[in-house]
Amino acid sequence: MRPHTIDIDVVDESTTEIAPGLTGAGPWVSTDFTRTAARDSLAHQLSLTSAAIISAISLTVVGTNPDGDALSEAITGPNIATVESTGYFATVTSITASATLGANTMDVGVVDEVASYTFPIDWRSPYACNIAVDVTGTINFTVQQTFVNVLDGTAPIWTNISALASKTADTDSSASVGATAIRVITSSYSSGAELQVYSSQATAPGC
Repeated sequence: MRPHTIDIDVVDESTTEIAPGLTGAGPWVSTDFTRTAARDSLAHQLSLTSAAIISAISLTVVGTNPDGDALSEAITGPNIATVESTGYFATVTSITASATLGANTMDVGVVDEVASYTFPIDWRSPYACNIAVDVTGTINFTVQQTFVNVLDGTAPIWTNISALASKTADTDSSASVGATAIRVITSSYSSGAELQVYSSQATAPGC
């Protein structure tokens, strides 16, 4: 298997990256948004921010995940604060409120939790996939692996590679033999941070 690189060049988190100043009843669609995706084209967890108490309202966000598959999440509205999604959205196509915001406003942005796309590796190989991470700036990252068949559309169940979990500096280790795919996530970063994840794996004998 040839070496591959997962490149993570993240934009600064911003409460208005996707949609500033939404108001009224919605539903809001992509034409209401500043962007349908963050400028880095990565999948971020979203922030919903309001100076009003709108916690009685449920907001359903529809878009796509890091691999381009449909993703939908219902999020309880903020209470003079910011709330975050649990899902990683690469794009946002619509936001629907369970009740009108009235004259209140809400901003939709991106935070510093990011997920890369799913990167398949050779589960048939008796050799582990070697992984090295090169860090620039301040960033906290984890490389995860899954054992499900990601090529047949099965949703991955991710587990951390312990030697590559919650790291902040250049690190190298390997995925488990039999793992089918890897991805990288971040839990925080500072402006200008980036990382590159390099992977390489020997093929099974006879392949």
